[in-house]
Amino acid sequence: MRRLKGWMIAPIAIAAMSMAGCVFMRSSSISDSSGKGSAVSTSTSDMGYLHLIEPSNVTDASAGKLVSACPSGKVTDVATELSVRDFLGIVQLYQSDANGVCL
Repeated sequence: MRRLKGWMIAPIAIAAMSMAGCVFMRSSSISDSSGKGSAVSTSTSDMGYLHLIEPSNVTDASAGKLVSACPSGKVTDVATELSVRDFLGIVQLYQSDANGVCL
């Protein structure tokens, strides 16, 4: 009986492990880069759990870092990207990347 239960659990465990670390795009906002100036980019990440507890400030923090990376505080042609890496459906790593041109 024990051996039978092990054979039933093994395919489920293998399937769960093969899906660990899957990355999918939640949202993005991309504009053409036509501004003259120096390029700036930032990245911010945070953890979430069970798709129920999602960090609420990942994109805002990335945008704030982008503005503070520019001495004048003026950024144009901003492109942002939010990606989520899922580990066994329990823990999610949210990462927001932002790129822009400093005026």
